Amino acid sequence: MPLFMMISGFVFCTAYVRDGIPNTKRIYRQILNLVAIYFIFSIPFGLFKIAVGKYTNQPVSLMDVVMIWAKAIPPYWYLYVLVFLYLIFSVERLYKVNKYIMISLLTTLALISQLFDFPYFEINWFLCLALFFYIGLIHCLNDDKIIGNKVLTLVMLFVSVALSAVLGDREKMLSKKFAASTVIALGISLAIWYLFENVKFMSNSRFLQTVGRYSLEIYVIHCVFTAGFRAVFPKLGIENVYLSFFLNTVISTAIPIGFSFVCKKLNIHGLLFKPVTYIRNLEYGD
Repeated sequence: MPLFMMISGFVFCTAYVRDGIPNTKRIYRQILNLVAIYFIFSIPFGLFKIAVGKYTNQPVSLMDVVMIWAKAIPPYWYLYVLVFLYLIFSVERLYKVNKYIMISLLTTLALISQLFDFPYFEINWFLCLALFFYIGLIHCLNDDKIIGNKVLTLVMLFVSVALSAVLGDREKMLSKKFAASTVIALGISLAIWYLFENVKFMSNSRFLQTVGRYSLEIYVIHCVFTAGFRAVFPKLGIENVYLSFFLNTVISTAIPIGFSFVCKKLNIHGLLFKPVTYIRNLEYGD
């Protein structure tokens, strides 16, 4: 999730920021899209989890569905957090703040998020991941020496591996209550990003580029199938954990992509995945 949030920050900057100035009009429109997508998929998925509760690893109640405005049903907390990050980084004044001051502040907030449990409004996730969103954002602005710095990446990766080795076997040492998890997440995220920027067969992979274009569809739809197949596979005699993982990953990725393709053919893709823009275009005859 930290790596995905770094990517989200990078994409946010690419789409909505020019020369350090955020396009607030476009950002607000996309925020409305994100809010709409959040409710469009959270409500039916919550009801689905109620119906198949005994097969899920995180049971959901009707009250959970009613309260999605205050507490997201996993995995849709990511959209919830993204809305607030878009709002905050639509403020032009933040782009004038020294990046090291911002990183220090956001690092402090990330550490605070692991000391306390805030049950509503996904405050823990927001505080924890804002740092990673910002790092991706400033990398897009070509104004940082964090992502892509070979020495820093190697040092952070070494520290991450060392911390994992030392703390990994101790009870809940890497839980939200320990600052080590932030360091480990940052080190591993920087290393993976570095590899994808510098290893040609990874950065030029057409397969990964195709999957990336459908990342939103995969994200909002895959959980229905991953939850379902966990119950179906054992009944089909597929009990090997590695085979189950592989099949679940492939099928739960392929179905959303296929669904997206059908929606485009039916001209309803925008209604589900960019609803506010879709309705606005209908009104103006675009």
